[in-house]
Amino acid sequence: MILLLPAVCCAGHASAADRALGEKLAVEHCRRCHTIPGESNMSIGNSPSFKAMVTSPAGDWRYKFEVFYALRPHASFVRVMEFRSAPEYPLGIAPVAISLDDIPNLLAYVDALAADLRK
Repeated sequence: MILLLPAVCCAGHASAADRALGEKLAVEHCRRCHTIPGESNMSIGNSPSFKAMVTSPAGDWRYKFEVFYALRPHASFVRVMEFRSAPEYPLGIAPVAISLDDIPNLLAYVDALAADLRK
């Protein structure tokens, strides 16, 4: 069972959110599939870039970043340490382990990215 708790994970953490740390997390964990602005990396062809996600006309990008760890395909290899233990079976991709405290930082980075792109 996967819980979607964006309000819980982010409540009380917003004032402590760190954009630079969020960018570091994105570079460390996300750029193997997604293109991150300012980084030279080869993304997976069907993975949207961060720029495409935050400028999406659907307008639901922030919610998707809040709960990305529970959305396909992330739910199969991203583990929020407070919610799920490490898988007991081998994965076809290197797993990503993050903390609830990482999510507000990632959100601070994508919020700033979205604001920069609106300028």
